[in-house]
Amino acid sequence: MNTIRKLGSLTLVLAISLPCFAKKKVEFKGNFNKQVKTSTSEFPICGWVEDNNKDLLLEFSTNLGTVQVTVTNSEGEIVYNQSIVTKPSVVISLDEEAKNGDVVSITDGINHAYGNIFTNL
Repeated sequence: MNTIRKLGSLTLVLAISLPCFAKKKVEFKGNFNKQVKTSTSEFPICGWVEDNNKDLLLEFSTNLGTVQVTVTNSEGEIVYNQSIVTKPSVVISLDEEAKNGDVVSITDGINHAYGNIFTNL
């Protein structure tokens, strides 16, 4: 019984002491119609900007193959442009912090998705 109490206390201390990071959701729009069936009818791409505003987390609910990921700032300048092979989860480290008005664009050459980054939410 004493061991269970100590283990419970240790778990509580660890849960409180670990930092919590806020992610800012990137809402994707567009058209990504792959002929692959998914278990849900949701858009196949979800994205978040990590609390440090330099890491972009992309999640793909289906294999979309190789896609081009581009981040454009509010002045229309490309701040990130890279081809990636889609995996369930991909973390992209940006060279500069993401800011309000930046746009993430994902394309496979036929289909296109885009989402605005809002870092102050």
